[in-house]
Formats: sequence, C-alpha cells, structure tokens
Amino acid sequence: MAVILSAKTKTAHVNMMTDTIIANLPADALRSVVRTILTVEPSITNILEKQTRLYLSKTADQRIDELFASTAERMAPTANFNLAQQRLRSAIGCGMVLESFPMLENIVDESVKLDIGNAVPRLVELDHCLAAIDGDIVQASTAIQKRLLSNSGSRSLSEEEKSVMTALFDSLLRCRQRWLASAHDFPFERGTSVLAAILSRESDVETPVEENSAFYGDLAARNDPASLETFKIKDSDLPRLFAGLWQLSSPSWGVVSQSQMFEQFSEYITRGFSAFDMAGHYGDAEIIFGRLRSSLPRSMDVFGATKYCVFHRITVTPTVVRANVAERCQRMSANHVDLLQFHWQDYNDHQYIQVLHILREDERVRHLGLCNFDTLRLQEVIDNNIDVVTNQVQFSLVDARPRFRMGEVCTRHNVKLLTYGTLCGGFLAEKWLGKTEPQLFGADSTPSQRKYFEMIQTWGDWDLFQTLLRTLKDIAIKHSVSISNVATRWVLDFPYVGAVIVGARMGVSEHTEENLKTYGWRLGDDDQANIEKVLEKSRREEVFQVMGDCGSEYR
Repeated sequence: MAVILSAKTKTAHVNMMTDTIIANLPADALRSVVRTILTVEPSITNILEKQTRLYLSKTADQRIDELFASTAERMAPTANFNLAQQRLRSAIGCGMVLESFPMLENIVDESVKLDIGNAVPRLVELDHCLAAIDGDIVQASTAIQKRLLSNSGSRSLSEEEKSVMTALFDSLLRCRQRWLASAHDFPFERGTSVLAAILSRESDVETPVEENSAFYGDLAARNDPASLETFKIKDSDLPRLFAGLWQLSSPSWGVVSQSQMFEQFSEYITRGFSAFDMAGHYGDAEIIFGRLRSSLPRSMDVFGATKYCVFHRITVTPTVVRANVAERCQRMSANHVDLLQFHWQDYNDHQYIQVLHILREDERVRHLGLCNFDTLRLQEVIDNNIDVVTNQVQFSLVDARPRFRMGEVCTRHNVKLLTYGTLCGGFLAEKWLGKTEPQLFGADSTPSQRKYFEMIQTWGDWDLFQTLLRTLKDIAIKHSVSISNVATRWVLDFPYVGAVIVGARMGVSEHTEENLKTYGWRLGDDDQANIEKVLEKSRREEVFQVMGDCGSEYR
C-alpha cells in the first residue's frame, strides 16, 4: 500500500538518482545512511519523527491478523508478530507513546489465548518474543514518565494517560492470573511492576522476592581480597568495576525474563560486582535493583549509584529537588541513595549550582557526584564549595577526552571518574579481531554498537582499529588475559579513574569471569608504549575538537 504523506514540502521533486538510491539500497544500508545523516544534521530528526507519525496514523486501520499460533504440536509467534512489534516500537520512538498502549494491550490479550495449561511445548522463540514485549511495556511506561516532567518537577497523569495505562494494566492482571494458575512463569512481570508503581497499584501485584540466604555474611569476603581492587570515596571502599544497567532501558540490547535477570544479578554479586550504576530513565533498572537488594540479609553490602537528570528547563525549588530524591529512594526500595549523580542539560541555565547546594544538604544523599559535566563546569561546582566525589564520563582508548583537561582537575580536587563506553559497545574484544566492518542494523547489533562505530570512524578508521586490536591482543597474550581486559586496564591505570562501568546485559550475555581478570595486574611501560604507537596515528585530538569536552555530545 502506497502512502502519500501530507506535509508542507518545498517541492515534490527528488533528484532521480537520489530516488534510485532510496529504491535500491538494501534496508540495513539505508538505515545506516539515515542514522549518519541524523548525526550530521540532528535538526532534521523532527522531520523524521513527524513523517513517522503521519505514516502510522494513515495506516492505523491496517489489520494485523493472528500474532500467535497454538497447535497440538507447539506454540509459537506468527510472522504477524514482527509486523505488530515494528509498528509498536516505531510508535514509541516517534512520540506516539499513548497510541502504543492499545497495541501492547492487544498483544497481551492475544497471549492469553495461548494454550498454556497443557503439555504442548513452547518454542524458545515464543519465550523470547514475550520477554521482548515485556521490555516494550517497560520502555513505553518510561516514556510516559518522561512526559510527566514539567517546569515544577513532575505533574500527575492526565485522564487520557491514566485510562490507557489502566486498561493495559488490567489486561496484564488478567493475563498474569491465568499464567500463574497454570504454574507457568508470567512473562510480563517487569512491565506489570512498572505500571503498578506509576498507577500506585502495587497492592494488586504481589511479587515478593524471597530472602536469599546464600548472601549471608560479607559479600566481599566471598572473593579473594587480593584479587579485588577497590577505591575510596570518603568512608566507602568500592570495587573498581561497576555493573552498568543502561541496557534495561530498551529491549534493543536483548531480553530475558525477570527471573533470569535476578539469577544473573545474584551471580554478579557473589562474584564481587557489588556496585551497580543506573538511572530513572534506564527502564525499570532502579526497581529491579531495589527489589533484589532489599531481599539480601546484608543489603548494605551492595552499592547503588543512580542519577538525577534534568533534561528540560525546570524552576528549581527545594521541594522539586527533594521530590526527585524521594522518587529515587522509592524506586530503589531504600531510605537513602548511596551515590546520586547529577546531570544538567543546559549550561546556559545556571540553576544547576542551586540544585547541587540543595542535594548537598539532603540527608538521604550519602555521596554526591556528577554525570557528563565538562571540566569548566566541574571546576565551577568545586569553586562553589560543593563537595562532589565523582564525575561519570565516557573514556576509552578511542575516546580519551578526559586526558586533555578533566584529569588534571580531578587529580587536584580528588574527584574520581566513573567511566562508561570503555569497551566501545563491545568492539574492543576478540570477537572483532580480523573482522570486516559491522552491519550496524544486523540481527545481533545494538544501539551501543551503532554509537561506538561512529566514534571509531571519528577517531580513525576500521583498519586502524584493527591495528589497535592486534596490538591489544599481543599484550593480552603476554598477561594471559583478554583484549577487553587490556582495554579496561588502560583506563583503570589513570590515577584519577575510580572505576570502569561495564555494561551488564542481565541474563542475555555473561562475562563475569572474564571481567574479573582485569584485576591484579598493570600494563608495563612497554605495553603502554606499544599502545601509544597506535594511538598517535589516530585523530584523538580531533575527537576533542569536534565533540568538545566530556559530555558535550549530549548538549
């Protein structure tokens, strides 16, 4: 079906050769080209979103038939499921989040029709699809929460918002009752919990996490103390590897059931990953973390770092600021926040100093840090006698901007960096050694890989990156570790770095043992020299000049 979109255009004409490109470029390549165009000219993002909304609105009446098939032999998703999910995710992405809730409700209702009460086997593909929808519910709910932000903090749900969310929630409760009655794990547990919290209907959902007696005693003592490295912020000794939970913000990083997530959380903690980084906009990361930590007999042994992010203009008052801290505590099932990292989008609005003064006086904030602040504003914060202990920024072999200015200020004032992007979305690994450039929209690609591939292109090119991987591999063999360990160690060896945040795709992929091999050794002078020979061939200075200081890419 051809859809002619109504929009105010300057001309209906597109150059014939340009039209030929659009008509013939493979879909994955076209997506990659569009993404590159948007990074070069971000101002046209609004056009993409508007045209997507027009398309979805004009095709809203298109019928999508049966999503799941249940026969005597098996239960599985149909080809229509992918079509329905593509429309759903496009709606969430372009701002039609309210319209996405009836779509989600329809999928949940369809899943109720599955014959789950008998011995018919469910394909793994079906479980994956249901877990993906659970992630979509979380993402749509998070998008609603972002809509609630206002100049005065956060508004209440409108009647329309409450209506569509309640309809989905009630559908989930009916579905949940049927699945649990048949002794099956409910596949939409995460989404149900998030909606219950937003609608203040937690009492309708009994989701206890049983106390885990396996965690009795000091968690750190379960590992050889000599093998774990720590750094200190005030009275807290923290591991130099944090587990980052940003992947929970979207099912694009992979999905599993909530029970599988809890299992891997437990594994992380017992292996020494006792510090976790999250944020309110990382889907249900705070909620899942809070539920798991509160189930531990010694919950104080697990450290939770989250964020207070101000992306839009607000009128700062103590009430507004303290309300956000209260929300963080409530979602994390705690009466305090171990480390609250503050992000402020618009430097032209100097109210960020006022916010930090209020946070400094809040007794629920144990430690105060920053997130994606540049060197100039970090120094300004310090000059205003605000005691911040950390700043979370991007830092890797490919993006070494903290070396230019940030490191000196951090060293002088004892501020530790918590770094992300250190493994470049997984590219700094054996998996990519000797490989051709990635298909950015392939089945296994992630948003992180799309982001960091562009970083690699800015830093150098794929050939130079392969040279870097070969150099790191030689060093890895020498120390009996992996390429990822060497890349992480390179960042950790800077004295102003407190910890590297390693992305944790809970239940999807598991690298606990490998990551722990980052501890207990250091790069020698010859290792550093060999790495530097590659880095000096890159455009690292240009990365700083083009992207700006730390965090500038978000502004």
